[in-house]
Amino acid sequence: MPSISRMKPSKKISVIGAGSIGSMFGGLIKFHCPEMEVVLIARGEHCRAMQDRGSLELRGDWGHREVPITASSDPADVIGSDLILFTVKTQDTKSTASQFVDSFGDAVVVSLQNGINQHRLSEFVRADRLMVGMTSTNMEIVQPGVVACKRVGTSTIGPVSYEVPSSLVLQTQETLAASQLPVEVSDSILGVQYNKLLLNTMGYASVLSATDFLNEGIFDRDWRNEVAMPILSEGLRVLDAAQIPLQRVSGMNDVFRFRRFLQTLNLPGVQRGGRLLLRGPLKLPSIVYSVYQDLMRNRPTEIDFVNGEIVRLATAHSIDAPYNAEVVRVVHELEAAADHQFLTRDQVVQRFVNVDGQVSRLSHP
Repeated sequence: MPSISRMKPSKKISVIGAGSIGSMFGGLIKFHCPEMEVVLIARGEHCRAMQDRGSLELRGDWGHREVPITASSDPADVIGSDLILFTVKTQDTKSTASQFVDSFGDAVVVSLQNGINQHRLSEFVRADRLMVGMTSTNMEIVQPGVVACKRVGTSTIGPVSYEVPSSLVLQTQETLAASQLPVEVSDSILGVQYNKLLLNTMGYASVLSATDFLNEGIFDRDWRNEVAMPILSEGLRVLDAAQIPLQRVSGMNDVFRFRRFLQTLNLPGVQRGGRLLLRGPLKLPSIVYSVYQDLMRNRPTEIDFVNGEIVRLATAHSIDAPYNAEVVRVVHELEAAADHQFLTRDQVVQRFVNVDGQVSRLSHP
């Protein structure tokens, strides 16, 4: 592989679907590399706020940063990009890609989305220019034109095929790492994506009761053992049946480390000690899931592409995935409701207890 220092740096970066993730990456890259041209393709009030101000406000551990930025909704403004970060909602992948395909040119396209979308994007992007990835950094649009970084995690990217030159992979990593957010490269990116997807299947279940997944959900013994663990065990069983090997990732964002953590919480005295620690300075940052944000804004969610992906794989291999199917079912009920009346945590537990009629599943691995 050529050294990074010999590579031609990206000069123009466009973010298609600049919501919280895309705006944060694009904004931080522009802040740290003001010489780069960064275009945020956004919509609605978020886009208008950035256009009116000519800037984007970024919030995080660093405080507040007002970053001059170009915001647009015009596909023509993407033309000439060296790198395109594709961060639209999973359910909008095909429609958005078809709208912007004539603007892609020779740009490297990197999908940072929830779900598995390479098979959709490959219809519109050259095989030697398509990369995908996942991010464990959690962001939120707190108001139009203002994005907050709630939790910094590692982002991992990788080529969809061996046709992508290794030099482009390293150049893309370098460009995204200019955000000062940690970015890694994996040669087994599909396994990394499914690793993150399994974590999201549990996190999305916490949305059913608007529960803080890290600080409330997993520290509730009933919710942990009757909801989170069965969802995770089921997902692992489905991926095994589909012969999709998971790739480990850094830190607690790895699903295997997280499963051991959940199991440890069942040991006598551990849960109580953990609760006491989290009431103090060790309180974990809350994760704001896209499903929750979409429900609050009366928008369709991407549940069919996360928990629904496990259900789809299960069906394709003639097995059942009742726990993930229940998450999909309840989210669709919430989508159809006229108000934002989430279930209580006890109601969620009861629904999952009744999934197969058993009272307890504490024996799940």
